[in-house]
Amino acid sequence: MRLALILLLAALLCPAALSAQEPSEAAPDSSAEAVPEALHESLQKEHRRADEKQMEVRELTRKAGDISTRLSDIEDDIRTLRGRINAQEKVLGEIRESEHKARQDHFALEKEKQRIALELSGLMRTLWPVHLQNIRARFKGVDSWDMFDRRFNWLSDIYEATRGKLDEARDNSRRIAQNLERQRLLEHEAEQQLDEINQNKDRLLGNKYALRKNLKKIRRQREGLEGELNDILATIQELKYQLQSQKTKRFALYQRMLPWPVKGRLVSGFNPSSQPPARGLGIGTAANAQVQSIFWGKVVHNDTLRGFGHVVIVYHGFDYYSLYAYLSQAFVRNGQEVEKDEPLGVVGYYPKADGPGLYFELRFHQKPINPKLWLTSLP
Repeated sequence: MRLALILLLAALLCPAALSAQEPSEAAPDSSAEAVPEALHESLQKEHRRADEKQMEVRELTRKAGDISTRLSDIEDDIRTLRGRINAQEKVLGEIRESEHKARQDHFALEKEKQRIALELSGLMRTLWPVHLQNIRARFKGVDSWDMFDRRFNWLSDIYEATRGKLDEARDNSRRIAQNLERQRLLEHEAEQQLDEINQNKDRLLGNKYALRKNLKKIRRQREGLEGELNDILATIQELKYQLQSQKTKRFALYQRMLPWPVKGRLVSGFNPSSQPPARGLGIGTAANAQVQSIFWGKVVHNDTLRGFGHVVIVYHGFDYYSLYAYLSQAFVRNGQEVEKDEPLGVVGYYPKADGPGLYFELRFHQKPINPKLWLTSLP
């Protein structure tokens, strides 16, 4: 209520003073204002275009980020697969080494088998005549049962040894064949697994290539949009210069062009429907940061205000006001005319920032308006 009364009093006292200082604002010439109005409309149009381009750039940046994340996941999968492939190839190497050794053992046993066969052949050639002779002569030359028993046992032992050698050779050949078959099956299984892993790797590499191609396309689009955005921002700067060159100080023509009153971070936004209502912006700052006037005007209040600390209010003509609260020090006095960007004071303790900061309001016809629609995009 007290703030509204202060603004009402300022509205009654200040228009006459400002009109005396700037007669062109008190009785503006329509032809003189036509160019600033047109420039203002062009500036707002360029600002809207810039906002659209910024949103498109942000969306493309988000998509690029998503693709980069997916590419990173694919790279992780490829590294995992590469490890599995290396392990599988190691197993294959061991299998082939075992297979090679088994073949060498097989060749050695085959040679042993041939040697045994040769020995058996020699034995048979030697024993067969003796055997035939025994059959023909029956028991001639055998004087006693002991001699017969020795001869029979000797022949039996030779036959049994020969049969044992043959059985041993067959058993070795059988085991080698089984071993070779096992090695073949293991190799086949390992190669199947390796083929499956390579197929997965090819699929991942294909996805990686497609994602990289899409990422490259998006980056080109973003670069194009950023180029357009830079052109639009350059146009905005040119229009700002043209507006300023008209030497007009009409507040309404500077929407989206006003500087922020102080450098810092936004801690609370404009939300008059909240409870309690937020009729301005809260800005957290560095200690002893200077507060500057956002526009030309006249100081109509420079004193403490309950609930707001030390407050400076500047009237900018045509029922526009700016309010700067929670100052620790003020550089201006009541009734003083200030320039745009002129220092007004130093920030003090701002509760919502839990430290140094500024509470800032803009008002038109004593009603709060959203400062972010009037200030430049960055604090």
